[in-house]
Amino acid sequence: MNYPHIVFDIDNTLIDTTAAVLHSLQKAIREVTGEHWEISRLTPVLGIPGLNAFEMLGIRSPEQIFKIYPLWEQYMYSYQHTAYLYEGILPLLEYLKSQGHVLGIITSKTMEQYKNSFIPFGIGGMFRTVITADDTKQHKPHPAPMNTYMWLEDTDASQVLYVGDSVYDMDCARAAGVDSALALWGCCHPNGIVSTYRFASPESMTGWFRQGCPAPL
Repeated sequence: MNYPHIVFDIDNTLIDTTAAVLHSLQKAIREVTGEHWEISRLTPVLGIPGLNAFEMLGIRSPEQIFKIYPLWEQYMYSYQHTAYLYEGILPLLEYLKSQGHVLGIITSKTMEQYKNSFIPFGIGGMFRTVITADDTKQHKPHPAPMNTYMWLEDTDASQVLYVGDSVYDMDCARAAGVDSALALWGCCHPNGIVSTYRFASPESMTGWFRQGCPAPL
């Protein structure tokens, strides 16, 4: 199937932000609580909107949350030097554009985070429609972000493929009736994640598009 619209998540799909996200959160938690959390304890937050991440970690004190969250955002920028564009992403995007696909983004980042942490990579202009956490009241895994994208692009679910690295991305796509592609190159825990397609690398996805998007086996 040839999807006219290819929509991407950002973190750990287009760019590797694992170190920036986890080390900045570790530092913020330590400053507020005095506790040192191992990085392995923090990995469940990957791919989740910021404030929702605290529920995953069992941090439920509003006082702590609203002290940690702004520090987390602040420290994220100091770790931005650790983030990088995955090898093979730029050729993938360039190939899709050359074939007439419309590229979009659905991210759990706020617009401010999108501008500060993604735009500096210099590829923002390749994406026609960008849905951030500011654009919907409900977030991934809810279908609202994808439904908003389809409404803005005046398209339907059969025309869209969503590429992401987490169960939240795949569940958002499925809830909206959209096919999904799991980016294994950035996925920490792929076992048990249901998706239409799975790709080991951006290069393998480019090859799949060159072959005409064959149906999954």
